[in-house]
Amino acid sequence: YTRDDIPHRHDDPRLSEQDRDDLDKAFEMMGRGETVGVFQLESTGMQQMLRGMRPKTFENIIAGISLYRPGPMEFIPQYNRRLHGEEETEYRHPRLKSILEETYGIIIYQEQIMQIAGELFGYELGEADLMRRAVSKKKEKELKKHKSIFLERGPNNDIDVESAEAIFDDIEFFANYGFNKSHASDYAVITVQTAFLKCHYPEEYMTALLSVQRDDSTKVATFLEECRRLRIPILPPDVNFSLLDFDIQPDPETGRRGIRFGLAAIKNAGESALSHIVEAVKNDGSFESLVD
Repeated sequence: YTRDDIPHRHDDPRLSEQDRDDLDKAFEMMGRGETVGVFQLESTGMQQMLRGMRPKTFENIIAGISLYRPGPMEFIPQYNRRLHGEEETEYRHPRLKSILEETYGIIIYQEQIMQIAGELFGYELGEADLMRRAVSKKKEKELKKHKSIFLERGPNNDIDVESAEAIFDDIEFFANYGFNKSHASDYAVITVQTAFLKCHYPEEYMTALLSVQRDDSTKVATFLEECRRLRIPILPPDVNFSLLDFDIQPDPETGRRGIRFGLAAIKNAGESALSHIVEAVKNDGSFESLVD
């Protein structure tokens, strides 16, 4: 299904103002953890995180994608509590607020590490990147060097030695798993777009997923179960109605749009032989018997 198959909407993942209600519904769906088939959010762990987070903004999705990895996962509960006003956001120094406010005082992104070095400790951009690399690769000699720079430059920038040391210790700890925000943002664009499509065009979206994954029986089974949860009728394979891929067709019993099982998803049925069946129906009409 291409862009032309669904009503046009703005390319920006936040969409236009008139589509805000539609986007809010997609965020509500994510907040319920109903994300089977949604890019980056399919695992049960992700679904559990989303139920606790109840994301409202694009930035929440970026943070969630970045936090759900070994290491930062332990900070998900704290992020969620602060997001919902259940815990006060604290900063090692007031000047960190402008850098860490969007992540509620928690260092999540590599870009934040570089910002802290530049804005609080006078690092040039290239120098800050070298510091980030040294921390992420745990180069002990380089770590000692940069810690000394923090302690030396801190007082000159109104950062007392105790705060400078605490900030560096945080950076050293967080940088072990610090994620690149620009990378996570690219992921999040596709996450929100796929969530939006699933929320508002469930038949089209699930049909596309099933067709793309038709050779993976485990995924097909998972997506079919999700279709049942969404109350989308699943129509069995039929030589007179099925195409190679899954297809949207009316349910003969209810008239509701359902998803017809694709012939190419049947085990041990070769696509080249099936193509002749589909072509014969298209050109000569329905088969009337097994012999036919």
